[in-house]
Amino acid sequence: MPLHVLNPAAGFSPGIGFFVSGMDEVREQLQQAVEGMTNQELGRRAVPGAHSISALVLHIGEAEWWWMRCNVSGHKLTPKDRQAPYWDVLKDPDSFASKHYSAKFCLDEIAKIRNQTRDLLASFNDDDLERIISFERRDERHEHSLRWILHHLIDHESQHKGQILMLKRLIAG
Repeated sequence: MPLHVLNPAAGFSPGIGFFVSGMDEVREQLQQAVEGMTNQELGRRAVPGAHSISALVLHIGEAEWWWMRCNVSGHKLTPKDRQAPYWDVLKDPDSFASKHYSAKFCLDEIAKIRNQTRDLLASFNDDDLERIISFERRDERHEHSLRWILHHLIDHESQHKGQILMLKRLIAG
């Protein structure tokens, strides 16, 4: 019988390390889901109104980048940030589809973001999990603990991974 355990990622405090391990597990599943897909499959919209798989992969990276860089680190969004290939990928599906990004490109982009997240989290300890991060968005004040943000990132990626797997089945026919 296989044994499944989750250990904290090395190089992090135990609590942070458990979140990093969870994030990495979901990322590995996402990579397995999209590796080997053609550019056409990745860019195809399986049904009207759906986003392409490549857009969803990059959106996962965009969300992680925004939460960790802009909210946790306090970075102010710049015009250059908005030129990143992952920025606002869900806004204009037709325009995005014309880019024909490969699985490797999409996975490389979100890997860069994950490495930035790992570097940032390595500087935190378990006490930081309860730290409240406050920010303004759309003229509304938001407050979240780092613990909640990390949980949210795992949940967000897991939900889109499921969506991607469903779209992949629809595309395969």
